[in-house]
Amino acid sequence: MSLPEPILDDLRFQRDLVDEARRRIIRYCPEWTDYNLSDPGITLIELFAWMTEMIVYRLNRVPEKNYIKFMELLGIHLRPASSARTELTFWLSTPFPVGPDDNTTTTVPQGTEVATRRTEDEAEITFTTDERLTIVPPQLTQVRRDADFNKNYLPRLGIETFYAFTQDRPQQGDTFYLGFDETQNISGHILQLNFTCERTQAVGIKREDPPLVWECSVGEGQWEELPLSTRPGEKDTTGGLNNPEGKLVLYLPLSLRPDQVYGRNAFWLRCRVEQRRPEQGMYTESPRILDVKAYTLGATTRATHAVIVRDEVLGRSNGDPGQTFRLQNTPVLALQPGETVEIEEKQAGEIVFVPWQVVPDFATSERYDRHFSLDTATGEVTFSPAVRQRDGSVRQYGRVPEAGRLIRFTRYRHGGGYVGNVPADKLQALKSSIAYIDRVTNLHRARGGRDQESLDEVKLRARRELRAQQRAVTAEDYEDLTKGASRAIARVKCNAPKASSGSLPPGMVELLIVPAASDALRAGDLSKLYLDPILRDEIEAHLDQYRLLTTTLRIREPNYVGIKVYAEIVPSEYSRPEIVRARVAESLRHFISPLALEGEGHSQNGLLGPDWEGWAFGRDLYVAEIFSLIQQIPGVKHVIDVQLHQRPVTPSAETSLQAQDEGAEAKTKPLTQVTQRMVRVPADTLLCSLEHEIQVVEL
Repeated sequence: MSLPEPILDDLRFQRDLVDEARRRIIRYCPEWTDYNLSDPGITLIELFAWMTEMIVYRLNRVPEKNYIKFMELLGIHLRPASSARTELTFWLSTPFPVGPDDNTTTTVPQGTEVATRRTEDEAEITFTTDERLTIVPPQLTQVRRDADFNKNYLPRLGIETFYAFTQDRPQQGDTFYLGFDETQNISGHILQLNFTCERTQAVGIKREDPPLVWECSVGEGQWEELPLSTRPGEKDTTGGLNNPEGKLVLYLPLSLRPDQVYGRNAFWLRCRVEQRRPEQGMYTESPRILDVKAYTLGATTRATHAVIVRDEVLGRSNGDPGQTFRLQNTPVLALQPGETVEIEEKQAGEIVFVPWQVVPDFATSERYDRHFSLDTATGEVTFSPAVRQRDGSVRQYGRVPEAGRLIRFTRYRHGGGYVGNVPADKLQALKSSIAYIDRVTNLHRARGGRDQESLDEVKLRARRELRAQQRAVTAEDYEDLTKGASRAIARVKCNAPKASSGSLPPGMVELLIVPAASDALRAGDLSKLYLDPILRDEIEAHLDQYRLLTTTLRIREPNYVGIKVYAEIVPSEYSRPEIVRARVAESLRHFISPLALEGEGHSQNGLLGPDWEGWAFGRDLYVAEIFSLIQQIPGVKHVIDVQLHQRPVTPSAETSLQAQDEGAEAKTKPLTQVTQRMVRVPADTLLCSLEHEIQVVEL
């Protein structure tokens, strides 16, 4: 049970200050008889009461300061804002290769800055690339098919007829492969394939929607489906490989890896016959490919909401222990190799800058260790202190910078916060010119940006960390410590092996991670529930220092089930039906959601309490709850009928809002109607909202 917090400010403006002063007028000033608000004396009483209330309010802030100082003694600090992440796509001014046998490449340096366009109402938001991006021309080395994979048709194209699939009548699953040189990394590249084929007629397919699926290798025998680009100038013009000339564009993922297919290594693409809709038709004869050319239109790389500052001077040392300096920009992102403090020293008769090492604390620092600590939330740089021991001696924890020496920070990145979750196509201003780069943008919404931790949040975290004692033993320990890995984590569920269940082998702990994507869920974008591999690696590295030696970790997304609600409602008299319909749809999105969505009035009903953080793992959904929720919405008079439909949701396979805006077809599975009065939810599953359909009827 937590200790109650003392309330030092128990005086209220009207009851304890104004009313009490008015009651004393008759005692101290009986000739004063006008107590109306228009009287100047009453106005002065209210003024001084307001000033008094402000003073006692400040008094009640003292316990918060005590909280902060106590948590600092425990080594618990406010976490800085987390930075949003996205992928930046750079387009070339001319496709690579520029000409036959041309090997021209271009490089986007690490730390390249791309920003939103500044307006009168919105400040500039800057993202920087996380790694060096080299855009290379693709080197197509192999053209093969399943039937005779040992034969490479590439050097025979134009001489020998290449039937992409079974010659007479292609079958479901027929596949041909394109292999690219594994020494030229084309992951993340925008690949344009130009096909020259023999013209065919009446092949039984819909040329605008052929029954073909494109996939790429992602390593270990796994394949990832690639949608064809529908952006202007990039649409598929091959007619299902039946037009004499045509091209198609594929945006290769960053997860593309060279792999071995039937003993041959390459970056692999494959085209497979798969009829997903009856209207696509089916081939009556195989396409005949005469030539294939591959070009690079650009490439994609990861970027973080951050601004780079180089060689910032902190000041000069005064020679005292425990000196502190403050960076000009905060919050500071985690330091990368080469980002550190440098201090002037005299070596071999010459003044040079010597790098120092950042440490979390000085507990193990020796007298001559060049150590400093950095508070990323406040930007405070602290040098080693001197502590008096019990015997009266003074111990120096780390080296003290010499007096008069200049101190500078070589390089650091600052940024973060919710403002970094910019929509798609907002990052278009390239801060520096790069050879062959024509334009840049973010094709997907940035995600993961969260503001600095509040005092209430750090109080709850302190209790969790004190309970875990820096060691992951119980399931609750794993959940608490996982949340400390990154502010981009919204929810965690730990599943441990049980004697009654054989779903997990002994010694394995499974963590279900829900990323911070509330803004995307409000917009209806389920693709942002995808667990980024970088975030997964951060969690694994963070938990390695806490887990037991014999424990293995499995980190994945929860299973998601999408729910679509069909409801018929009768609005109240004098209510606007379109507004009532929007309220119902919004309330359903807030209720059936894996994360708590911000908004007013949604925690006031009986279904969403003040501690609501999203749909509970394994919580069943009852149709009666939907009736109850809709009935409580202002403007709803009656609820006539409610029907539920469901389907599995895989975030990586969901179509983003950007792709939908460009006309891409949403990759959805058929909905299944719920015939019972409830939806059963497994323990590792969360519910999320699909597009609800609200029908307004009149009685």
